[in-house]
Amino acid sequence: MSAELGQQKERRSLGTDRERRCVSVVLRSVYTGDGQALPQRFIFERFFGKTKIERRPRRDHPARGCFSQRTKNLAEAPGLEMLLSSAWFEVIAATLLTILIFATSYRPAWWFWTGAHRTNAREKHERRFKTVSDVPGPYSLPVLGTRWIFSCVGRYDLNKIHEAYRDLHRRYGALCKEEALWNFPIVSLFSRQDIETILRRSPKYPLRPPQEVISYYRRIRRDRYTNLGMVNEQGKTWHDLRLALTSELTGSNTVLGFFPALNIVADSFVDLIRRTRTGCCKVTGFEELAYKMGLESTCTLILGRHLGFLKPDSSSELAMRLSEAVRIHFMALRDAFYGLPLWKVLPTAAYKQVIESEDAIYNIISEIVEATIWEQRDDARDESVEAVFQSILRQKSLDMRDKKAAIVDFIAAGIHTLGNTLVFLFDLIGRNPSVQAKLYEETYSLAPPGCDLTIENLKQAKYLRACITESFRMIPTTTCIARILDEPADLSDYHLAAGTVVLLHTWIAGLNEENFKDARKYFPERWLTTVSPHSPMLVAPFGTGRRICPGKRFVELALQLILAKIIREFEIIADEELSFQFEFILAPKAPVYLGFRDRSQVL
Repeated sequence: MSAELGQQKERRSLGTDRERRCVSVVLRSVYTGDGQALPQRFIFERFFGKTKIERRPRRDHPARGCFSQRTKNLAEAPGLEMLLSSAWFEVIAATLLTILIFATSYRPAWWFWTGAHRTNAREKHERRFKTVSDVPGPYSLPVLGTRWIFSCVGRYDLNKIHEAYRDLHRRYGALCKEEALWNFPIVSLFSRQDIETILRRSPKYPLRPPQEVISYYRRIRRDRYTNLGMVNEQGKTWHDLRLALTSELTGSNTVLGFFPALNIVADSFVDLIRRTRTGCCKVTGFEELAYKMGLESTCTLILGRHLGFLKPDSSSELAMRLSEAVRIHFMALRDAFYGLPLWKVLPTAAYKQVIESEDAIYNIISEIVEATIWEQRDDARDESVEAVFQSILRQKSLDMRDKKAAIVDFIAAGIHTLGNTLVFLFDLIGRNPSVQAKLYEETYSLAPPGCDLTIENLKQAKYLRACITESFRMIPTTTCIARILDEPADLSDYHLAAGTVVLLHTWIAGLNEENFKDARKYFPERWLTTVSPHSPMLVAPFGTGRRICPGKRFVELALQLILAKIIREFEIIADEELSFQFEFILAPKAPVYLGFRDRSQVL
């Protein structure tokens, strides 16, 4: 028995010696001995050394050592030590909490103006209507909402958003809900009854969704802007701006005083078409001529001077640069609004294009404005033509930055809106020979050939105005009206709370057979003799109420005069199909081909 115990003890001793030798080999392979005193000896004082060479504690730990020790060692790193300090920890925690709050209950500032945050939850529950959460619509992602449907993985193209809403109407019915960033609801209305319900409201300060990217840019450019502009401002600030800037523009006397100058511009447009035609009377890229017409007529109204963009020796390069900048601006706004809102985190391509085009538009028009101011100091001008420009400059309550920004916005807005409307109007008339023949008879009877048309002549042209109104119904430049509900509304069995953004799709509703007879047919006579069904409120290309476009009278008068002069001089021919693309406003897909045959050849 004692012999066996002795053998076991010897084996343990041999095992211990063998383990010691293994450990010694490992230690020798780990420690080089350079800079260390007797690495094989147990000397704990070495861990109080001052240099890294004198102590290497990590080599004494296995790969999966104590977690607390590893954390402590990590915390000793300079960057992480600061990160894990109490101050930084509180900052990180507060940031995460803020993101969580925003992701679940974020609302923009104007939402609180509507008083929606004071709605009683019990009252919501007791209502017999469905709420906005019940409105059908595309699948919504957390935080990002439904903007994915317009991305590369979605089913819709940003250039064809007008077609996307037709499809959404077909899929979901009278109401369709989208969700913007932080899942904020946007409800599209397609029903005539619902649209008219909203349009009949007339609050003192109507709210409309601001263009967030423009609002952000103007807030950081205080050297140019003191506010967000008439389009993006809300409440009393918007009201004061509109009152100060548009009182002269919306007056009937201003439009009457502007008419002789507009006659000259329209004659120049007729001459431009003659010069641009090919041998077969075709004009390639007619939209470019229309944009020049929009620029020249708008500058004549706002600045009170002819810039000569329609003349042969004109500075067409400046006009083209400005027109292209406006086009890029609209498309970038579209991408920023309908695309994924990544511009709020990173400087995306859309954001850069918005900034660059905004700067280009501002710089080009500012040069024109400065030149106009200097010219008016030296020359005596027609006060009736300069009424709008002078009324803006005389506003003592406004900063000079506000005045210049307003003029820039007015001119930029008029170029493509008027130009695109001309393209749509001429295309519709060119495709309907019977309408064009009847229109020619009316315009020819207004005044003898070679004579300028007068305001009195145009007042008699009822069929002319009907053709323009029918064009607004068939192909409007603005396809919908955006509003923010200032008070709750019950629409198609749904209860929408105050603060809800609604899009009134007047174009889609206007092409519905339930609202207009033969809705897909270009039929101007429907505006002379009412044929049921008939819903005139759906034709609102300039908006309605207090937010209506201040240039409405000017655009209507310009369209009447230009169309009358063109029809008296040419027969419009539209052989090729006109395609559309969405550029935040509806625009023709370039180039546009139209024919203009002299009336002398027709007769």
